[in-house]
Amino acid sequence: MSINVKYYKSLDAFVRDCKDDNNRYLLLVAQECKFYISLLRNSKIKAYGAIFPEIIFDKQSYKDGLLACKLDDEDNVLIQKDISNITFTQKDFENSKSIIIFTDGLSKHVDEYLDSLFELLPPEIDVLGAGAGVTPYARKEVIFSSEGIYKDASLVVSKKHKIKVGIEHGWSILKDQLVATMTEDNKIIQIDYSDAIQLYKSVIQEDIKETIQDVNDYIKSYPIGLVKFDNEVLVKEILGISNNSLELSNTISQNSVITILKGEKDKLLKASKEATLKAVQGCKNEQSSIMIFECITRKEFLKDDFEEELEVIKQASNNRPMIGVLSLGEIVNEGDVSLKLFNKTCVVGALC
Repeated sequence: MSINVKYYKSLDAFVRDCKDDNNRYLLLVAQECKFYISLLRNSKIKAYGAIFPEIIFDKQSYKDGLLACKLDDEDNVLIQKDISNITFTQKDFENSKSIIIFTDGLSKHVDEYLDSLFELLPPEIDVLGAGAGVTPYARKEVIFSSEGIYKDASLVVSKKHKIKVGIEHGWSILKDQLVATMTEDNKIIQIDYSDAIQLYKSVIQEDIKETIQDVNDYIKSYPIGLVKFDNEVLVKEILGISNNSLELSNTISQNSVITILKGEKDKLLKASKEATLKAVQGCKNEQSSIMIFECITRKEFLKDDFEEELEVIKQASNNRPMIGVLSLGEIVNEGDVSLKLFNKTCVVGALC
């Protein structure tokens, strides 16, 4: 399976180029692209997609424009306009070998939705996807079809071809064996019965050996890790400091076991390479192309070294064509166990 994809600088350019064909398209739209749902609706083009901070085409990321991916005839596209009330059924996925999911990355219903969706999927299906949204973090409509654009929504593309997935993050544990003793929705108020911000700040100060003036300057480099039952660490993005608490990207349960993580460039680059190698080895190195779903905050952390990361992925994939997005969370199924939204992670899909 290969991807038939083209980069357009604007939605208008895409509409002019494709308005007279009978194809269906998956559109990956960068947040600075001037996107008018009325233009898409009036064009009569059958298109579905999501809006992200940036998009990736080959070895470059773009804050503007869009990627138009031509869908295969047998692809089944599903829109869930309200992820708090899932309407999909098992029959929707009974012939699926893989699915690509885009969902509102800032919706408070994401975890519940992914749990419900997982129950409908056949065993051994390959799942990958990303949280849609914009930065600075703001709730808005980010999932769309030719009929409209929605908030608290999800788009699912069900495919009859395999997509082998690799996932790694590369963040190191700085302080472990901590407990979020007081939480509220997506906020950590206390850690080990102490003020969460003060404890978080003290751990970072001990690491950098200097006094912190503004803890917000460090949250992209020191995320929270949520420890799962198998001792794997799920990286959680800290969106900011709010009402004397650490505000995360998604809800967190009280008494969750957590860690404070630390980022280092070399380890993040190594993780991206390992994720790519795992994906292409799943295709026995016969992949036609590569999809990348990577957290926007990894680019913000790597800064100028992000181009090096894309080069690392390109080489590890045997220089196959690459497309992707910089997202607000990355979605992967963990074997036959669960479907999760990760943060600050690199997910690579190899199209076999």
